[in-house]
Amino acid sequence: MPGTLHIFRLKSDPLQYQVNYTLDATSTWVQVFAAAGLEEFLLHSSALPVSEVDALLQEVRSTGHTTKAKVDLPEAHLGEMGFAKSPSDR
Repeated sequence: MPGTLHIFRLKSDPLQYQVNYTLDATSTWVQVFAAAGLEEFLLHSSALPVSEVDALLQEVRSTGHTTKAKVDLPEAHLGEMGFAKSPSDR
């Protein structure tokens, strides 16, 4: 089931981004990335076209946040990918 990626700048020194992946109203997964890790995740794990990844990265770098709907990450593998279930979802 596709979900929504919400990406925002968590810290500026060292640069870190938080990615929230929301599947529905009761299921959100969270992971913190360094800048290089965010780019790698988006390029290799999100199954998004490179042009969309570039646009997301440009927006998060310039505004500090971005959102992308209809991203299909398999929920069964989110833990293996380093995501943690949001505490509010437990």
